[in-house]
Amino acid sequence: MLKVLLLSAMVFAAKEHGAHVHGAGRASLAFDGKKGKIELHLPAESIFGFEYEARSAQDKKKKEKALSDLETKIAEMIVFPAEMKCEIKKEIFEVNQGKNHADIEAEFNVNCEQPLTEKTIAFHFQKTFPRLKKVQVELLADSVQKSMEVTKNGETLDVK
Repeated sequence: MLKVLLLSAMVFAAKEHGAHVHGAGRASLAFDGKKGKIELHLPAESIFGFEYEARSAQDKKKKEKALSDLETKIAEMIVFPAEMKCEIKKEIFEVNQGKNHADIEAEFNVNCEQPLTEKTIAFHFQKTFPRLKKVQVELLADSVQKSMEVTKNGETLDVK
């Protein structure tokens, strides 16, 4: 487990911080054998359609549904091979609300029955969140390091 924490710290520490771009998010995946972490950084506008603080009942409902979808549909957005039998569970969920913008940060723990190496991951971010036009994906899985920009549903990343 310590290796997973160190790997995730390396991946997540390497990210650039700065202003967000509407429609553009980041996903970092770090794996050590059968255990891993997923960290997402997403602009709120791309997830629930606005960045201001939700005050009306309609905006609050829209925000709650979008955040619920992000939590419950993560396995549909980042799809591991079925034979791996992965279980993804939310660890941290945070909306960082600024005066004129908001970002969402989410972390998930991943436990699989098989390691990720020699497998393929499929991405379907836009299926759940059509406003999310591109997601920069960074992967560290044992000795494999890869990155790609996901711009449409069904794009895959081979872990070889």
